[in-house]
Amino acid sequence: MKTRIRHIARRIGGAARHAGSGAFVDQGIISGLNFLTFLILARWLVTEAFGAYVLAFSALMFFQTFQHALVTRAHNVLGARKEGATYDAFTRTALLLVTGGAASLALLLGATSGAFALLGLDAWAGATAGLAVAVLPWLVQDAMRRLLYTAERIKAATVNDAVSYLLQFGAILALFQLDVSSSVFLVFSVLGASSLAACLVGWFQLRDVLAQPTDRSSFVEDTKAVWHYGKWLSSGELVGWIGQNGNTWLIGGLLGAPLVAGYRAASYVTNLLNPFDLAVSNYLPVRASRVRESEGQSGMNRWLFRQGLMLCVPYALLAVAITVFAGDLLRLFYDARYATDLLALVLAVTVWARFFGFVVNFARLGLMASERNLPIFVSQIMGLVVFAVVSTILISSIGIVGAPLGRIVLHIIVGVYLAQRLISTSRDKAVKPAFWKPSEVSS
Repeated sequence: MKTRIRHIARRIGGAARHAGSGAFVDQGIISGLNFLTFLILARWLVTEAFGAYVLAFSALMFFQTFQHALVTRAHNVLGARKEGATYDAFTRTALLLVTGGAASLALLLGATSGAFALLGLDAWAGATAGLAVAVLPWLVQDAMRRLLYTAERIKAATVNDAVSYLLQFGAILALFQLDVSSSVFLVFSVLGASSLAACLVGWFQLRDVLAQPTDRSSFVEDTKAVWHYGKWLSSGELVGWIGQNGNTWLIGGLLGAPLVAGYRAASYVTNLLNPFDLAVSNYLPVRASRVRESEGQSGMNRWLFRQGLMLCVPYALLAVAITVFAGDLLRLFYDARYATDLLALVLAVTVWARFFGFVVNFARLGLMASERNLPIFVSQIMGLVVFAVVSTILISSIGIVGAPLGRIVLHIIVGVYLAQRLISTSRDKAVKPAFWKPSEVSS
């Protein structure tokens, strides 16, 4: 029995290393420091300012998700098959697209802040102005770390993230300890400054690629390739974002605002699982793309199945632990304020909704690596319809526990569809492994 347990443990450990254990360290740094920063801000900012910050930060996360779906995901998948000068040109194109889009967004947010100020909405004006300051360096830093992932320079990406998020956390903690008068604009200024420092590190890490001139014709062709790959994916992310954030609005409309705070507090604890989710989302598409290139579609599907089996085991064990200690975790993070039996149940069901979402993500990533993004967009539409119907019925009938239950139903339906589309993918020929090597640059 002990021998069998050790054998299983070795297999799980081997799968984790194969899937990029460095990616878990990187995502652990990001998620852990973001989690601690969130707790500090909850205590530092007054209620109105904290609410404005949460909404503004969710907008920043939407911009980041949309950018990744439209541009940097294409670099992860398509760039993984390029080499030498072609890879370098594709990398410069991706970073130029990100920088141009983020700069335009910063100008738009600045104008929006001015409009809020003229209308006398000072809290919103400050939050939007802070967002305008932070959005350009934040999005560029996020793009740089993802470009490093394409080259499998995980250590370099980890260093870059450590600079950004350690500076962010350290500055927020120092301001809190010094009892500096808080404001949303100040918080976002800290986020922008820490991201800018990481951008300088990123430029140094990518200097051999970025120092080269950009050819206009290759920029146009690479932009077309990025758009062709990312158009359905980014559209799906837009629809998916509406579905993922809709429970909060449904609970507020159907049950009243007071229950919204409890639901968000309970569900936020499941962010302890973020290192798993984000590491898999960032690392597996790159590896899957290369496996597909060398072993064909069926080979990639088998590889993804093996990775899913091994990685879902530790994820499920963590979900069991959170379920068992749900009430204790709520008391640890929020004292007695949100430590109720109802919210402990919400947390327990939410963590299993995340587990089902984690399982479904393997089929989604397989389709991304196969350059089949239209089924992903269709699945997001399906999910939005299921959410609108099932979640509304469940929340109306059994209360806030219906929100995570509705997500479990959604993930099962969408998962069956995505798995079927992945299995039915027609391309099934193995090709010889191509020698892949990005430019030699310093870590």
